[in-house]
Amino acid sequence: MAVSRPAVPMKWQAAFESYQERMEAALAYAGAWLLLATVFLYHLTHTHFHQHAADLGNLEMILRIPLMVTIGLAFSARWIGFPRWPARYFLRLMGICLSGLALSLLFLFALYEPIIVAQISDSMTIALFGATIMGLRSFREWLLIVALPLAIFLIAAVVAGLPIMTLVAVLIAPALLMFVTCILMAFVRKVAVDGFIARESVKEVATTDPLTGLLNRRAFMPLLQQEHARAMRAEAPFSVILADLDKFKKVNDTWGHEAGDDVLKEVAARMRDCLRKQDALCRWGGEEFLILLPGTDAEGARVVAEKCREQIQETPINMHGVHHTQTVSLGVAVFGQGEAIDHLVNRADGALYQAKQNGRNRVELAGYGN
Repeated sequence: MAVSRPAVPMKWQAAFESYQERMEAALAYAGAWLLLATVFLYHLTHTHFHQHAADLGNLEMILRIPLMVTIGLAFSARWIGFPRWPARYFLRLMGICLSGLALSLLFLFALYEPIIVAQISDSMTIALFGATIMGLRSFREWLLIVALPLAIFLIAAVVAGLPIMTLVAVLIAPALLMFVTCILMAFVRKVAVDGFIARESVKEVATTDPLTGLLNRRAFMPLLQQEHARAMRAEAPFSVILADLDKFKKVNDTWGHEAGDDVLKEVAARMRDCLRKQDALCRWGGEEFLILLPGTDAEGARVVAEKCREQIQETPINMHGVHHTQTVSLGVAVFGQGEAIDHLVNRADGALYQAKQNGRNRVELAGYGN
């Protein structure tokens, strides 16, 4: 295809998969309803209002079974959550069943009633257009959903000795529409990905500290509030750690603010490496960092704080040929049942102040009464 899909940055891959799943789930549900209505209208108009030389009614009903089963599965997944398949599986199945049904009927009409084959081009166009729409995810999906059944159909037609030129004439209009639809769907995919990237970029600017890449205070507070609410309901512990770089003003005064920025970025990276996936780290302001540790008691929080302190101190930071050993002081506070968030953070700040007073480069645990 001429239109290439823009790459989604690795940091947004999980979010993009979720976004794509929601989009495809909506398409699968709407497609199931549309196919159900189409099959019903076809049965009503074709079976009852057309006279056939050959009795194909029962065979036509049998050929519809795979499509009807797939539609039923799509509804079941939507309404009761079973089967728990990705939405793209339903799109593939519905597309394959639809194109297979349309081509099978064309094969039967060409075999038993060749006189009406030329009259069903519009039906084929609609069916293969619908099948092409199901290949929203990629061009390879279209190859599976439409191109493969079409190739099998043509091979079967040659083996059965059907009038190939007549069949090709019937398929010209669907082929042209499929070509246009493939290009359209490529643009739809590109617009969807571009839109996702644009939204995530705006969200990142609004929620991320531009220097360190950490969450900013605005983005961190909802996480803290969510954990606070969970702890209140479950009467479970969680902890916060407030960290402040020691003598950071001296770094700026000695080597300049650019070197200070380098130290902040390196410290942020080292602290992030000390945390679990469920933990959250933000740049609280200036040279202060705040860590949220869900489900963590005092001892566990102290271990994390010590790990951060050691990780920052043990390896000097190279600043344009000068090796600088940075240290950090940390205050730990464990949530007390019923305690307000502001009070919890203030206790961590008090413990941090105590660490500074006691000589810096150390961890202090806040008492519950502070």
